[in-house]
Amino acid sequence: MAIPESSFPGRATRGGLVDDVGGVGAVILAIVGLLGLDPPILAVVATILLGVTLLIQGKAMLAEHGQFSALLGAKSPINAFDGASRWAVILLGAGGMILGLLALLDFESALLTPAASIMFGAALIASSVSAWRLSVARRAIAGGKESLRDILSKQILFDAVSIQVAGGLAAIVLGVLALSGAKNDLTFNLVALLVLGSALVLKGGALNAILLGFMRSAAWRSPDAASVRRQ
Repeated sequence: MAIPESSFPGRATRGGLVDDVGGVGAVILAIVGLLGLDPPILAVVATILLGVTLLIQGKAMLAEHGQFSALLGAKSPINAFDGASRWAVILLGAGGMILGLLALLDFESALLTPAASIMFGAALIASSVSAWRLSVARRAIAGGKESLRDILSKQILFDAVSIQVAGGLAAIVLGVLALSGAKNDLTFNLVALLVLGSALVLKGGALNAILLGFMRSAAWRSPDAASVRRQ
């Protein structure tokens, strides 16, 4: 069963839009909070927003991985680790969102929002690992035959993954500092949320679009897809 090629660009656009909206919203809330306008509440709202964004992102990419594996069947290079990393993004995003909701209800917000930032940082790193493994799988399927577009996409993907990993690590460090009770812990947390939102914005739709392009290209080269085209 082939997945219609035309369905991929739409999904990539929607995935990038979610990242952009969630990232921009978190950046704005964090900046306003750093300027002193009700920082605790804005930190909580930004936390919930980022949690929802990562939850949606993880679910969308997990679905695409499943369709990619179904199309290639037994020859699919996607393994359990790739699915687990996507589930990690979903669970970490959902967990951070729940912590944000609890903080909104005045349940130790000074502890829960930094903990959520640490979870979001881990989610960004897990997403990056899965993205890079998918690109490696795509090159393996291509058998070393890469077009100029493939080479350019690989470089853009590397840059996007690097941004996500750096942003994730920075958010984890800042979240730990905020949890440690250091002076200006709320500032550390707001900066962590700013970094997380910025990483999503800088990545934008590029990473999702490139990953889905990898899936489309690999699937189009697969034997099953070739037999469909001949029919």
